[in-house]
Amino acid sequence: MHDGRVIRRLPQAGPRQVLALAVAVAALGAACTSSAARARGSAEVLRLGVFATLAHAPAIVGIASGTFARDLAPTRVEVHVFGSGADAGVALLSGSIDAAYMGPSPAVSLYVRSGKVAIVSGAAAGGASLVVRRGLGIASRADLSGRKLAVPGIGNSQDVALRTWLHGGGLRATDEGGDVSITQVESPRLLELFRAGRLDGAWAPEPYATWLVRAGVADELVNESALWPGGMFPSAVLVVSTGYLGAHPDVVERLVRANVDSIRFLREFPDAAKVLLRRALVRDGAPVMSRGVIDAAWRRVTFTWDPLPSALAALAREAAALGVVSLPSEGLDGIDRLDALESVLDDEGLPPLEIGTTMGSA
Repeated sequence: MHDGRVIRRLPQAGPRQVLALAVAVAALGAACTSSAARARGSAEVLRLGVFATLAHAPAIVGIASGTFARDLAPTRVEVHVFGSGADAGVALLSGSIDAAYMGPSPAVSLYVRSGKVAIVSGAAAGGASLVVRRGLGIASRADLSGRKLAVPGIGNSQDVALRTWLHGGGLRATDEGGDVSITQVESPRLLELFRAGRLDGAWAPEPYATWLVRAGVADELVNESALWPGGMFPSAVLVVSTGYLGAHPDVVERLVRANVDSIRFLREFPDAAKVLLRRALVRDGAPVMSRGVIDAAWRRVTFTWDPLPSALAALAREAAALGVVSLPSEGLDGIDRLDALESVLDDEGLPPLEIGTTMGSA
C-alpha cells in the first residue's frame, strides 16, 4: 500500500503486442456472464490505470495529495501502473481496470475497435518532442534517413506524431517500406540507449525529452506543440469503460471531480505538486530526475480538463491515414461522454466547456 492505494505494475508490451487490442475486442464477443460482470466492476473499488509521465500528473499528484481519496470516498482507488497504451487498453477491454489516463491515439483506437470506452475528461495538453542524439549532426528531417528512432509504443500517440511528421518530408519507417527504423522503447531506458549509441533519436513525452536534453545526450529537433494551432494538442485524456460508466455513473462523476480538483491543485500550487510528482514518478518506475528537469518539463505541459475535441479529431484522422485505425463514416461521434464533467464544472462555479467542433467531425 502506498498513499492509501493499491499499486500494481504491469510489464511493457512488445511491439507485436499492440495487436492484442484487436484480440481483446474479439474475445469480448464470446465473453461469458462473469466477464461482463467484471467489466461492470464495483462501486467499492475503482481500478485506475496510469503511466509514469508528466501528462499523467492529474492522477499521480491527485492520488499522492489525497485529492482522489477525498473526492472518491467511499470508493477506494486501486492504481495500476502501465508502460504503454496498448497494455492499458487490453486491461480496460478485459475488465481488469475500470478507467485509465492514456494518450489520445490509444483512446481513439479503443473506441473505434470496440465502442466500449468513453472519454469523460481531458487531463493534459502538450509535452512531447523529437530529440536527437547530440553530435550526429542531425539538423533537419532529411537527416533522419537511415536513422533509428524510438517511441514509447507502436501505434501510440508519439508513434502517430512521428510517422505523420516523417511523411510530411517524404520519409517512411522501415515497416512502411522506408529506411527510418522506429522501435518501441520504455522511456526510462532512453538515457542508457542514447549514451550507448543505440538510438539516434526519440519522440518522447515529458519529462523524458527534457531529461535527455539536460543530461547532455540530446538536442530538441521538434517540439510537437509547434505543429499545432495555438500549440495545443491533447497528450492525456481520462477514459472509462462504458460498462463501468453504465453501472456506476455516480463513481465516474466523483472520478471526474477528482480529476478537476487535482488539475486546479496543479495550477494553483505547482511547487508543492512538483515535489509530490517527483517522488511518485520514481516510485512508479521513472528514473530520479532533478528539480530543474521537472521545472523545465512542467512549462511544456498544460493541465486542462478540456478534451480538446477538434485536436483529437485531427489526431484521429492522422491515425487513420497511417492505417492505425479505420474510422467509421460517423467519425468519433459518441467517444466523448462529458455530462459528468459539465456537471462538475457547474457545481464548482467554473467556466463551461467551449466545444466548437464535435467528435463526429473526425
